[in-house]
Parts: sequence; C-alpha cells; structure tokens
Amino acid sequence: MGESMTTPTSKPMTKPISKIGTMLQVGRAFGVRDGMLRLEYELERGSGLMSWRMRSVQGWSSWDLKRIAPTATAEEMRTARRDGTRPFLFTDARMIGRSIRKIIGLEEEKSVLAEAEHILAGNLPFFGALSFACGFPPRWFQNPVTGQSVSAHQHWTQMRFASPAYGDLKFILEPSRFLLIYPLVRAYALSGDERFPQAFWSAIEDWARHSPPMSGPLWICGQECSLRILAWTFALHAFIHSPSSTNERVALLVSMIAAHAWRTAQTLGYARSQRSNHLISEAVGLWTAGTLYPELREAQVWKNLGAHLLHEAVLDQITPAGVSQQHSFNYQRMILHLLLWTLRLAEIHDAPLHDDIRVRAQAAFDFMRAWVDPVSGLAPKYGSDDSSLILPLAPGAYRDFRPLLQLGAAVLHRPALQSGSWDEAPLWFGVMPATLEKPAPSPIPSVETGYFRLGDENSWALIRAGRYTRRPFQADQLHVDLWWQGINLARDAGTYLYNGPPPWNNGLAGTAVHNTVMVDHRDQMRRAGRFLWVDWARASGRLDSASGHACANRFEGEHDGYESLGVKHRRKVQWLAGVGWVIVDDIEGTGVHNARLHWLMADLRYECSDSRFEVVFALAQSHVRCSIFASSPGNAAIIRAGRQVKGNVADVDAQLLGWQSPTYGDIQPAVSLVYETQSKLPARFVTAIFTDERCKLESSNEQLAILLDESEIYRVNVYPESISKV
Repeated sequence: MGESMTTPTSKPMTKPISKIGTMLQVGRAFGVRDGMLRLEYELERGSGLMSWRMRSVQGWSSWDLKRIAPTATAEEMRTARRDGTRPFLFTDARMIGRSIRKIIGLEEEKSVLAEAEHILAGNLPFFGALSFACGFPPRWFQNPVTGQSVSAHQHWTQMRFASPAYGDLKFILEPSRFLLIYPLVRAYALSGDERFPQAFWSAIEDWARHSPPMSGPLWICGQECSLRILAWTFALHAFIHSPSSTNERVALLVSMIAAHAWRTAQTLGYARSQRSNHLISEAVGLWTAGTLYPELREAQVWKNLGAHLLHEAVLDQITPAGVSQQHSFNYQRMILHLLLWTLRLAEIHDAPLHDDIRVRAQAAFDFMRAWVDPVSGLAPKYGSDDSSLILPLAPGAYRDFRPLLQLGAAVLHRPALQSGSWDEAPLWFGVMPATLEKPAPSPIPSVETGYFRLGDENSWALIRAGRYTRRPFQADQLHVDLWWQGINLARDAGTYLYNGPPPWNNGLAGTAVHNTVMVDHRDQMRRAGRFLWVDWARASGRLDSASGHACANRFEGEHDGYESLGVKHRRKVQWLAGVGWVIVDDIEGTGVHNARLHWLMADLRYECSDSRFEVVFALAQSHVRCSIFASSPGNAAIIRAGRQVKGNVADVDAQLLGWQSPTYGDIQPAVSLVYETQSKLPARFVTAIFTDERCKLESSNEQLAILLDESEIYRVNVYPESISKV
C-alpha cells in the first residue's frame, strides 16, 4: 500500500490532542518491533547508506550469468525448462489452448485475442479494469493519466509514492508489474501466434535497457520486484518453446530475476514493519527465485529465507478463523493467489512448507468464499482496494472472485463451484477442481471474525463489527453492505486513490462515506495519516436465527468510537426473508449532538416521495424502495457525484459523497442518501429497504408496521424506547 505515514488530515476535536499524545498513540499502533524496523529503514534510506549499498551491484554486468550461476550455462537453463527437468505449473502453454477453448467458448476466445492485440497496439491493462495508451514497449516512466514523467535516473531511495512532479507513482509502476503477460500468454495458448512471445521479449529487453539494477524509480518497492519475479517466471515457462526464447534472452531474464530477488532481500525490515501483504509478496518472490532457479548461487538462501518469512507472515496476518489482518477482501484475494502459487509449486518441486501455511490458506479460502455473492460471483468492495489482481487467468470482471474460488478449490481440495469459464484458472496450475456434489455450505462469520452475515444466497447483508488487534485502515464499524439477486444495492465506496490530491488521498477510508452513522462530523477513529488511525473504535455484535430459519436473520451490535463524546452507536439489522431489511440505529448518550446517517446506493434511476424521505430505485423489471425515518426532525438529502441534487445538509464531506470506485484510479457516480439531525440524545434512525413491491409501510402510535399482502410481518418503534414522541 506504499508509505504509511503522512500529514494528518483528521477533523478538529472538541478537545486539543497534544503532538506528544498523538506520537505515543502512533507508537502503540505500530508497536516497538515494527517501529524500530521502520526507523532503521528510514535511517538507512535518509542517510544514503542504502543508496551506497545498492551502487555496489548496479549495471547488468554485475548480474552476468557467469557470476550469479557459475555452474550453469544459458543453454542448460533453457533446456531444463523446455524438457521439464525444472518443472513448472504447466509443461507447454500451447497444449492448454484446446482445453481453454472448450471452457470459455468462442466469444470469450475472441475477447482474449482482442485484448492481446490491444496490448501490442500499446493499450495496457491497469488495475484490473482500466486501460491506458502507453505505447509498446511501454513508456515505463510516464504517468498515463497526467502525462508527467519521472526521471529514469532518479534513485528510488530519494522518491516517495506521490509527488507534484509525477503524480501517483502507482500509475507509473503498474506496467512494470508485467500483468500484460497474462493476456499475451492466454492468447498464445489459443492461437500459437509467435507475435505474442516476441512482444514479451521485446518488452523485457526494453525494460532492462531503461532500468538498470537498483538505480531507478522502478526499483522503489520490494513488493513490486517480487510480483515481477512471478510474472516473468510465468511468461518464461509459457514461452519457453517459442523460437523467440533464445539462450541470450533466457540468460537476461534469469539475471533480472536474480537482481530482483537480491533487491527484495535488502528491505525486508520495511516489509516486516508493515505486517501486510508486502511481506507475503516478498517472501513468495524470494521463495520462487530460490526454488525455480536452483542454478543461482544464492538460490538456497532465498528459498530458505522466503519459506521462513512466509510462515512468519501467514501466522501473523491470517487469523485461525481465516481473516486477513488488513481487513480487505481484495488484499485477501491477493494473499490467497500468492499462497496458492506457492503451495502448488511446492507440491510440484517436492519442497515441503510448514503445515501452518496450508492450514491458514484453507481458513482464508473458506472465509473468503462466504463473502462471494453466489449469483454474480462478485465480492463486496470492503476495505482498502488498490485493484491488485496478480493472476488474471480466466475471463470475468475484476471483482469476479469465481476464478479464485475454483483455483483454490483445486489446490486446497475444497468443493468446487459449478463449471463455468472460471474453470480456466485451475488449468494453468495443472490441477482440476473437485467434483461438485452439492453446494458447499458457507460458514457463518461470528464474533471471532468481526464479520456478520444475514440472509440467504439471493438476499443477504454484510455487517462489520470487530475489535482490532492490528492497526485498522478504515473507520467503518457497523458498515452494512446489502445484496439482492446479485446486485450490490447498498455498497462500500471503494478506494479510488491512495496518493491523489485532497480529498482523494485515501479519502474514501473515512466514516462519512460508509453505510453507518457519523456523530458531530467526526470519524469513528482519529486520523493520523493516509493509512494510519489512532483511538481505534471497538465493536461487538451477535447474530440470531428465528425459529424455522436456516440462516441468521437478525444482527445486534455496537461500537465505542464516540466514547470521548459520551456517545454510543447501536445498530440492529433485521432481514425479512425475500422481502428486504430493516435497520435501526440508536445514538445513545446525553446532550445535543449532530448525527448523520448515510447510505451509498447503486447508481440507478430513482424517484422521490414528496411526503417523506423515501426513494424508489428502478431495476430492470422491479423496484427497490428505501425509506428513512428519524426520532427528531432533521435534514434529508440525495447526493450524486459530490453534488446535492435534492434536500440540504451541511457540506462537510459532501464532495466525497455520491461516489463509488469500481477499481483503483476510477471514480463513478453513485447515490448517497443522507439524513442528519441536531438533537438531544437519545436519537434513532429507522431505515426500511424493500425488494418486494408488495410491501407496504404503515405508521401509527409512533411505530412502523410492515405489511406483506396486507398481513403484518414486522413492527418497529420510530422513537427510542426511553423517550416518547414530543
């Protein structure tokens, strides 16, 4: 995720917080070990020591094959991979094409070939769903959005991940992840067209000419280096039978992989201090270089170091219940891809890893499967999301998790999904998914995970209510996602940018944009940087299942993020089977406070009621009705794309509302529903969202009655039980 400490952007507090107090809380957030590791890294970088150490191995002459693998020739290395002596996930990419064609069908085959042609024309994939004209070989040092460039000679130790000179560095680094090779490999398997391997080798040679070892901006991150190792390794084996894969090119690529492994090993202290997917990526990169290229002088060192760090990272970052401590569904997919890659190659090479790695991988897979919508294959945009999709090996949208689930089922011996185009991913790993006898039951997340699920396969809700043991990345306790027939009705906004200009410098991580309640215009936690929160909000919750229901239908929870104000937020979510949801928010405490309820809805056509705050969204053949009530008079508003289109509320955070980011770097309109009150506590909001048009609402005696075909199915008080209507 890049740098983790920047200028604070939190809102004013009712009481001043001393700089010393903030520094102490930041220290507690990182911990002594992580703080010391980060300090050591910054001192080495700032003092020039790191740059000095890197200069000793600059220039490709330092990485000549005779130096790094003195006992092997390029011919021997190429032959060993052609004949399978050094095995990989597959033997010959061209032999997979016929099976892929049967799985994906003619239209998808045309799509794969078209994407490869776009790449050759210089239109490169970015962040899973975007494409930018970068040329081919790409302009490695240019930001395709702004047109700005970074100097190829600027040493990476003097750089940051954002600068007015070049913008968000992620846009410059993305082509150098070489994710472009996966569409080229898939197209080569389907067509046998030699232009695709030739394009890969041209890009490799061009990258090597413009980015000598350790010296330029593309060497800034050990994680980026490790992901390149994986992509280059995949391409090497996919194109190894091509006439364009000459001894000289193979020697160059192996030298580049060795240089990247060495570079990764130099800043492991930084990766360990982050306690995130950085360390897992770098451990896998080192292990891959050591395991798949045993001819290298340092191979055994990298293999052992990678295995040790991977074991450390997996136990540290994945809970026994399978939850990634980054609390991000996209990063959990990334971690799973890395683990599946490693576990499968460990089997092939008879290189056993610690049993804990497989056990935690299985737990992480089972947890992730519970949150993939069975109808659409999509997962919520929950948590930080930089749109890393490091193994795009099947058709489907960026947020379609079915290729991951089918691949994980095959490698981890879990029940598979029904067959579909996502079956392509296991083919590339040389495994077949287990036969599906019946749908695998989704485990119900519990207090142990901090994630709660209501409903069935067609109509369900995610509620986040947990206690952090690791620094959180978003202030979103009691956020609710709502899904119906594969449509994400009430949603998370996503991320958009980590390194953009305010308010887009990770601005969508705050409380205001999530589907929860904000008090006194303050985040639930105090912001001390783009990725750093202090005063962590603690939440708890529980599920109930009514008699006769196979799944949970009621959630109750609370959090203490506003404890310093003397305020507590409690939330109840009731699932009405096949009908919709009722959400009750109680803001408890004393005194007068501002309370704002926010819902981010899909960008659908809508109509508003004149008599109350009710919005009806139009779907293809049905409607979804959302009604909001409050115990105190207030202001209601509808905001789309940062602009208030109906009603009026205070403009704090308004520019962030009514937006959604489907993928990193892309921002699109959504519909924010906001109800805000300034009143004496306690106060209550009631939200009713109906997916069945037969449902009706009736108000009487300070209560709301929900009717279905004229029969009452649910009743709720609009006013907290402790007060009566004034």
